[in-house]
Amino acid sequence: MEIETYYRQAVGFLPNPLQKAVWNAYEQDAHPALLIRAGTGTGKTEASLLPALADGRRVVIVLPTKALIEDMGQRVVKIGENLSRGNAREVTITVDMGGSCRRSVCRSGESFHQNYQRHLFADDIIVTTLDKFLFRLFGYGEKIKSYIFPHRIFGSALGKRPFLIFDEAHDYDGLAFSNFRKLLETLFLKGKDLCVMSATLPAEFGDFLNTVDATQGDLAEEMALFQKETRKMVHARKGLQLVEAPNTSRDPEEFLNIMERETRKRFDPAKRIIVRTELVKDLVQLYGKLKDLRPLVYHGRLTAVQRSSVIQKLIARQREGEGFLILATSAIEAGCDLDAHVIVTELCNPDSLVQLAGRLNRRGKMEDAELVIVGDGIKPFLCSLPGNLSDRYLEDLKNMGNRFDPTVLFNYFRMVQGDWMGEVLFDMLWEYVYEGELTSKPLWDRGILVTRCWEPSVTLCTGLHEKTNTPINPVQIGISRLARNIGKTPEELKKEKVSDHLSIEENGQWHAELLKGYYNLNAGEGSSWDMYPLGQRVSPYETSLFCVIGEKFESKYFDADLGYVDIPTVLVKGYRKGFERILQYRPFLKSDGRFAVENNSVKYEGSLWVLEMES
Repeated sequence: MEIETYYRQAVGFLPNPLQKAVWNAYEQDAHPALLIRAGTGTGKTEASLLPALADGRRVVIVLPTKALIEDMGQRVVKIGENLSRGNAREVTITVDMGGSCRRSVCRSGESFHQNYQRHLFADDIIVTTLDKFLFRLFGYGEKIKSYIFPHRIFGSALGKRPFLIFDEAHDYDGLAFSNFRKLLETLFLKGKDLCVMSATLPAEFGDFLNTVDATQGDLAEEMALFQKETRKMVHARKGLQLVEAPNTSRDPEEFLNIMERETRKRFDPAKRIIVRTELVKDLVQLYGKLKDLRPLVYHGRLTAVQRSSVIQKLIARQREGEGFLILATSAIEAGCDLDAHVIVTELCNPDSLVQLAGRLNRRGKMEDAELVIVGDGIKPFLCSLPGNLSDRYLEDLKNMGNRFDPTVLFNYFRMVQGDWMGEVLFDMLWEYVYEGELTSKPLWDRGILVTRCWEPSVTLCTGLHEKTNTPINPVQIGISRLARNIGKTPEELKKEKVSDHLSIEENGQWHAELLKGYYNLNAGEGSSWDMYPLGQRVSPYETSLFCVIGEKFESKYFDADLGYVDIPTVLVKGYRKGFERILQYRPFLKSDGRFAVENNSVKYEGSLWVLEMES
């Protein structure tokens, strides 16, 4: 189909130079393998998705995190509605979140939705995360259906050749990056069709891909002219003010006071304002200071229901031309198609700052858009820059004057580092599933697939449903968030109260407990769990763990608007044995609430072991 006609039908506007360039690159290659480098707000999603849909492909969109799925899901459903309008055929869409899915059927310009447990990659568009995609790729799941996913990822099942789109590729790091890189290389070598998109990923990452680059050269100039003339942009100006406030590590209260002051100074109910902090605890305190302005909140410890609600409110208000105030962490930087008048942010790493600034004056139609950066240094435990570059980074921001220029910061972007052990694990699973290497079969049989981090996750919840034992208000967290390093000798611990270190009342009542969970297959997959006490020594890599907060203490940790404002501590970091770190679960205590120490050792209810790759 002719490109202009298809764009008008699918999205209601004409393609820009980037979208035309991607469409041409797609058509010129029988097996397209593309890398799209372009800034935020340039239409990368449409550029990669529409050529494949016009070609009758099954499109799988892979995102780094669940936080990005909600916005992308709504965008593709709108495209599906447009394409189904006046056509006899339906457009079907699955948003795959692992334990549950949302399916949309677009028919005659309308969409009909249903939630369900299973899907088999049969729809026209599938939106999922890298973690879930890897589980499908390696055939995990019900034994009778486990290999349907690989067949539909690589084959032309149901009459549709697959096309894989990897969005926000720069968000991967460490083990996740290793999985991502190995996956791309393998798909490319097997001649599979794919597209990678990123605003900040270094060009050398995809040197084996056909690159369409709108960040420099002729295409960048064409895009700037198109945005100015066709979209009636005033300019792409992003005003900049650098407020050199003390960092939170030195004076947290003063930092929050300045964040509040800078926000109130610019607050206008008709404007869209994003306020970003690095830590959830700072965000919660700032919410208390700004509560009279009725802000929304967005961070990684919101439940899926809360996250979906916030995103839908933001999109609806923006669509109607209304204002909002959103307090957020880095979770807001990627994926959400926001067009803010003002952003007030804590000083953060260069790549995060460029991503965040992409949400400012995104449409280029604002005369007075402003980026306000607060702080005189990045938090040390979050900084990705060496010491000498940190000072230069701050100096470059000062030298920008009153206009933010993201190109100045491109030199700070680093090639993401992978994890060699993760690459070995990927290769072994691939060799068994796709090459029949039986020596790797025990690995697959054990169900070992580490997708993002060697640290296993735990489902934090505020209770369990009475009949099904399914978690209430579930959210995934790393197991280390439940642990604390006390650092006391046994003699010192004899004098210490457990409640001074862990989440327990002085009367010995714990705020939360750890449980092992197993699907009750007789009741139907995913519909019921059997729960058991933790046990003496547990491998969290082979066990589903649940941290269940007691009903009495729910309000201390969970808020209906703010999500999980705190996390209970029920584990103590114990000794190391090679790469293993022992986590001790709930120490015994005396009647007076002190640690029960016998023979120079503390006794615990149970223990877990986790892999620590760094000392």
